[in-house]
Amino acid sequence: MKKIPFVLHGFGTIAKTHIVALRTLPVLKKTPFVPVLDTLVTRRPDLHTEQALAMGFAHITDDIEEAVSRESVAAVSVCTPNALHPESIRVAGAAGKALYCEKPIADNYYESVQAADQYPKHLTAQVALMFRYHPAVQRTSELLRQQSIGQVLQCKISYLRSGYLDQERPFSWRVSSELSGGGAITDIGVHALDLICHWFGDLAQIGGTTETFVSERPAQSGDERKVAIQVDDWAAINFETVTGVRGMVEVSRIAWGSDAFAVQIVGTEGSIVMDLEKDVIPQVHLLRGALTHMPEPAGLKLLPDAKATMGVFVDSHFAALYHFMMRLAGDDEFAGLAPTLADALRVEKYVDQVRKKEWER
Repeated sequence: MKKIPFVLHGFGTIAKTHIVALRTLPVLKKTPFVPVLDTLVTRRPDLHTEQALAMGFAHITDDIEEAVSRESVAAVSVCTPNALHPESIRVAGAAGKALYCEKPIADNYYESVQAADQYPKHLTAQVALMFRYHPAVQRTSELLRQQSIGQVLQCKISYLRSGYLDQERPFSWRVSSELSGGGAITDIGVHALDLICHWFGDLAQIGGTTETFVSERPAQSGDERKVAIQVDDWAAINFETVTGVRGMVEVSRIAWGSDAFAVQIVGTEGSIVMDLEKDVIPQVHLLRGALTHMPEPAGLKLLPDAKATMGVFVDSHFAALYHFMMRLAGDDEFAGLAPTLADALRVEKYVDQVRKKEWER
């Protein structure tokens, strides 16, 4: 069985989600390869070494250059703050390692383009726009391919989170313009825009507005000192695709009590609706008659079985990493499903266009 040793760069929540997916894969799936937690790169090896060793890492360091220099390493999973991604991408590419990178590629579109252009084209690369692997999204892709609701007219997406409404929540890298590069539109807006592009293709036009409602936060928990917040916590985007699909996207990190990832697609013969926070099967409402059967795309086999689910969020990360390793092993059975660096650049360009129009007002 082929081993795929990973470097994990970062040890925050999303890194631990990747670790859970990698550790769980050989338990849930029989594959010709097995992921190995080779090296953890963290700013605080002194604080995390014991836990990392318990997880199965063979080596812990604070130096990404040292990590990728290990001959055993095949792939690098980048889970650091956005502004730090380009350096990890550069180092991984120079060492000839495959790349699995959290979104966005960098904290701004220019840096993202530079990082993507410098990464060697012959190496396997994938960006964690993992909602493409969500079971309801995969089923919707097939429903649209079958034209189950006729010609698509409109798509509306509301991706609403709530954790940043609390003004006492302390400052962190996610609300730092220097480290994150943006707020709700950068953090979760890219997921919504990627689904639109994945389903309907490129955008012909895009506009919108962003707002920062919580303008300052404590420097740290219990601290009376305040830090000014310069990234958005809410945004509304309107768009039209080159194929004529019109719609809007709302993203929020302050929607207290309204957490949801709601999608509504309207066609000439009906609609598809779902909440990706909880639905694994989309609802199809037809003007006449009823859907005879719900499609079961081949890509669903990338997900854990129903009895082994870890929740749709972790399951989608699991499937994305599973597909990445398949591609790295030379098997791209699901062509067009994996989010590439080019796919990530596309949606980051649209985010950049919205933000620039805001600045020009």
